[in-house]
Amino acid sequence: MKKLAIASGLVIAMGLATGVQAHPENAGYWDETPNSTIWKTGSGGCWRHGSWKEENIVKGCDGYKEPMAEAPAPAPAPAPAPTSVVEKHIVYFDFDSSDAGDVSDISSYINSLMTVTSVKLVGHADRIGSNAYNDALSQKRVEAVSSALQSGGVSGSAISTGYMGEGSPAKSCEGLRGATLIDCLRANRRVEVEISGTK
Repeated sequence: MKKLAIASGLVIAMGLATGVQAHPENAGYWDETPNSTIWKTGSGGCWRHGSWKEENIVKGCDGYKEPMAEAPAPAPAPAPAPTSVVEKHIVYFDFDSSDAGDVSDISSYINSLMTVTSVKLVGHADRIGSNAYNDALSQKRVEAVSSALQSGGVSGSAISTGYMGEGSPAKSCEGLRGATLIDCLRANRRVEVEISGTK
């Protein structure tokens, strides 16, 4: 009789072993086929087998934590609104010269703008010489600056030119003569550059 009971117990245990096992989706836990339901302990915990590891925790079992939702990416900062700018530069000339020299700093600034509304050039001369000569010289100076800016990439359509001759001096230099007068009048030998646009 005892032998029959032992044999029956072995048969039942073998039957349970075929129905209870750990499926890949529940690695580390004992579950029941066919729906892979994890077995629960008397206290409601999931029944782990000997090879259970921390990374085996599944939803519904003790120790499980919902993954943190990723914070939404911050919205890109809005592009700054264009700002209107007006900037003035002066190109000075040697006595009786229309050589504009290096104006790359001015052309670089103009080319850095988002839009260029206008580039106004006004040429000037000192009072040494006749009015007609100084008118022509101030015109040559403004044309030289215009040409140099265009060589630096500034659009000719944005440039407007004018000349004043000796009619709008920056300094009077009264009472001076010779080289001292020429040096003093340098402020009058100029092309004024007024740049309007947005950046």
